[in-house]
Amino acid sequence: MKQLKAFYFLSFFAMVFFACKKETAVDLNTLVQVDSAQITKGAIVTVARDTTTVTYGNVEAKFSQTSTCFPSREVFTFSAAGVALPAGGYYSWAFGDGNIANGSTVTHSYQAAGSFVVTLMVMANANNMLAKVSFGVKALGQQTKPEAIFTTKFDFPQNLNYVTFNSASSINQGDIIQFKYNWGDGTEYISSVGLVRHEFPKKINDTTYAVKLTILSNFGCTDDTTVQVTIPGRYNIRGKFRAEAIDACTNERILFTAEAENVPTGAVYEWDFSDGTGVRTGNPILYKYKFPNDYDVIMSVKLNGREIYRTNKMVNAKGENPRPKAAFDETLVWDYPTTQRWSFNSRSTIPTSTIDSYQWSFGNGNTNNEFYSFIETVYNKETTAKSYTVQLIVTGNGCADTARKTITIPPR
Repeated sequence: MKQLKAFYFLSFFAMVFFACKKETAVDLNTLVQVDSAQITKGAIVTVARDTTTVTYGNVEAKFSQTSTCFPSREVFTFSAAGVALPAGGYYSWAFGDGNIANGSTVTHSYQAAGSFVVTLMVMANANNMLAKVSFGVKALGQQTKPEAIFTTKFDFPQNLNYVTFNSASSINQGDIIQFKYNWGDGTEYISSVGLVRHEFPKKINDTTYAVKLTILSNFGCTDDTTVQVTIPGRYNIRGKFRAEAIDACTNERILFTAEAENVPTGAVYEWDFSDGTGVRTGNPILYKYKFPNDYDVIMSVKLNGREIYRTNKMVNAKGENPRPKAAFDETLVWDYPTTQRWSFNSRSTIPTSTIDSYQWSFGNGNTNNEFYSFIETVYNKETTAKSYTVQLIVTGNGCADTARKTITIPPR
């Protein structure tokens, strides 16, 4: 029998009557011991294996239940003890679903799942109740057998080792809380949802796997089913591909060359450059990206329309117009008898990215590489006029450009 985990709420009160008829006269204080301290503390609930015991004073109620999983049928067994009943006395049970029964040991089955309040009444006779105790039970109901069913689908033509499994399992009552797949290749997977995917090992020959699904309900019931899944053989291809940038900062094109081994004769190379332009065929293949980014490039090897190998790697592209254009304005800020202060304001641009650095050289020995797009410097006047070449180098997208201007400082 299965242990019931239940919540309990208890109310207990004793009614002590003295029977008028001499043949039923008993000392009722020996039947149920009740005082204010015991009432305040409530009943004692203990659980031992699959049996729960509720005691209050001398009254003791026990219950247990069988498994609800098919082919079992959930049955509660209730028993009462602790009170020496007078002649004609009996135990009466109300199960909380409208059904009642009498006896020191009774059984009852609930048709629907739910929480029910069971009441045990100790009766001296039909009119005199000696004591009453109530407690809660949680029933799982009947017909809780789950049925395991699943389908398979090869919805990734480029990788026939990667298979989709979709559970169509059902249960009359309750919920399926666990889907456990044994893939038949030495691995398992446990999920809380029915739709999962699995990649089987790559083998040269076709291999059939016995895939087993075991489902578990929230009532602890299980069912399983097994389906044979055949995975097509794979060629023993190894290796990736090489990506070489040509004219990176002016007119970047990337040359992709396969470096795979054991590729059979007649195989076709397909490339997905991950920029939304579709698949290209060839080897080697020259490709030009429009925008700068890191692209997850996928190379597929196909034979007779079936993909027999796939590999990928990240490739950085600078895209079109990757090079920044350096430019700046110069302005005389003030003119003193012995010095001049000049300001320089970058007007540099980059079409497809951001500028990463500004490197200033003022021609007078002063430089600054601290990412200032606007900067000032002071020139000292000498006895004769002197010219200085101001240079700005800007970098961005891995490329650089230089702008230069000449300013002349008058004599002092």
